[in-house]
Amino acid sequence: MKLESNYSWILVIITVVVTMTANAQQNCDSLKMAVPTFCRLLDDDARVEFPKDYAKIASCMEIDSVTEILQGYDVVKMKALQLQREKGRPFTYGDWMDMVMELKTEKEYRTAVEMMQLIQHRINRADWSQLVKLIKESMLPNHLKTLELDKVEKILFDPKNKGKKFIEVMEHIK
Repeated sequence: MKLESNYSWILVIITVVVTMTANAQQNCDSLKMAVPTFCRLLDDDARVEFPKDYAKIASCMEIDSVTEILQGYDVVKMKALQLQREKGRPFTYGDWMDMVMELKTEKEYRTAVEMMQLIQHRINRADWSQLVKLIKESMLPNHLKTLELDKVEKILFDPKNKGKKFIEVMEHIK
């Protein structure tokens, strides 16, 4: 009798999980056809709504901090306007999700992820060399000059920063 009761509970739990999963998938499918709120607003209001729209697609797919940095408001807005011109229809959450998936296959994304991981490490020469290499690969020569990497290196390897993480020192560099 007790065994039948346990099987009944297991069946109920499985049914609930399957139903919740199906509902979540339906919500994501219907979201894909909707126009993001920020697209229907003027610039200042759109900037306020943009993170909320990002949260909606994050409920359907993984959105990490690198994605949010590389596909910020201005980039997504520009691509939305470009897509509207090319396809003659409004930009949708589905288009945005496709942009995210495409971004995650690009070298720029992988480089940014690697850099974000490296700056979380304690300051050391090997990781600094790797960071410099990645920065040089991903930036234009004019922008490299403005970074003044030699000055950044001096600050990072100053004895007072021994034992700190790259990010802890870099966030205070102007």
